[in-house]
Amino acid sequence: MGRFLDLFYRLKIRERILLVVALIVLLYMSLDRVVITPFFKSINETKERLETQKKLLMKYYSFAANKKQYESRLGELEQYNTKLQEKFLSEETEELASAKLQEMINNLATKNGLVVSRSTALKKEVINKKPYLIAMSINFEISDLDSSQKLQNFLYDIEYNNDKLLFIDNLRIKTLGLNVIKGATISSTLTAIASIGKKL
Repeated sequence: MGRFLDLFYRLKIRERILLVVALIVLLYMSLDRVVITPFFKSINETKERLETQKKLLMKYYSFAANKKQYESRLGELEQYNTKLQEKFLSEETEELASAKLQEMINNLATKNGLVVSRSTALKKEVINKKPYLIAMSINFEISDLDSSQKLQNFLYDIEYNNDKLLFIDNLRIKTLGLNVIKGATISSTLTAIASIGKKL
């Protein structure tokens, strides 16, 4: 240490001042980098965190103040969900649901004086895993149509079925010759949503 002091006193005054200023600047820069900047950075982060928590708290207070409104809305949604679930086919297995859909199309056709000559189950599409919901479709064909009114009533019963949600797609009418309706063949796809009790 004494050796450094001897070297320091040998320097000219101007050089000493420059050396002292350089040491003070180095000391300040190192303190700034190690202590001051991290301190202010942590203060800013804390302020931001407090602002975020304050906004969340205000949001929670808003939810708490409107609790009854949210509860009534939740009740309405649960009622709507229950009504909607009643519109789904509900069976224990996918195969039973498919058979039920084929039975429904046969019953609607019979109700309107038509006969389903062929129906085939198609690939099922999983809509939701819990609760397990699938969209299932069947292709069906009605041969020897003798009245457009019967077809109209049949399609109306499918579209406005109050029991279950049914969707008809790809309706094709094939006629024989010039006669527009008599002897025509109708083919289409009928889709329904099924709630399955247990997945196979």
